[in-house]
Amino acid sequence: MTAPSADADDVGLLSAILTLILPSGGDPAGLARAMLARFGTAGAVFAADADELSAAVEGRIQVVVTLPLLREAAIRLMRTRIRQGNLLASHDALMAYLQAVLARDTLEQFRVLFLDRNARLIADEVLAQGTIDQTPVYPREVMRRAIRLKASELILVHNHPGWNPMPSREDIAMTRRLEQIATVLGLAVRDHVIVGNGGATSFRQAGLL
Repeated sequence: MTAPSADADDVGLLSAILTLILPSGGDPAGLARAMLARFGTAGAVFAADADELSAAVEGRIQVVVTLPLLREAAIRLMRTRIRQGNLLASHDALMAYLQAVLARDTLEQFRVLFLDRNARLIADEVLAQGTIDQTPVYPREVMRRAIRLKASELILVHNHPGWNPMPSREDIAMTRRLEQIATVLGLAVRDHVIVGNGGATSFRQAGLL
């Protein structure tokens, strides 16, 4: 199968970064194209596993160390932005943040965004990690943490590593169970977002919550 042609903007971005971090005399543009031929997009390059990235750049330690740091810096900037207002009114920013954090993860994880009564972000925490297609979710731990943080509202999040972000029957049943328990405790589950490779599904927007 023929690899997709690299986007010119992605080539330009990676070339500029490589020019800054690699010794002079190399071929940043050529290396950028080779990385994109392997991973597809700049986003996938930044999120690549360290071993795969090292193989793609022939062990250049400057690249292996710097690119994950740049990705983490971008994620922290996005997290700072979504802390600044009503998160439920910032749907696009929230989805972009969650995809940056989760879209390329190879293992499934369940995390919760804890919000105050004004829908401002208090904390974003990973509460469970699992296998490639399954994560154990313990409602007691979710509610205990919400009470400890004095949260009023919750946004549930998990990922489907490498595949479709559409919810399964188990996802829907688990969400409804958590919603029922939260209601008893005076909390509100405002959304459940499932992140897949290249997309995300919001239960609230899909009419499932």
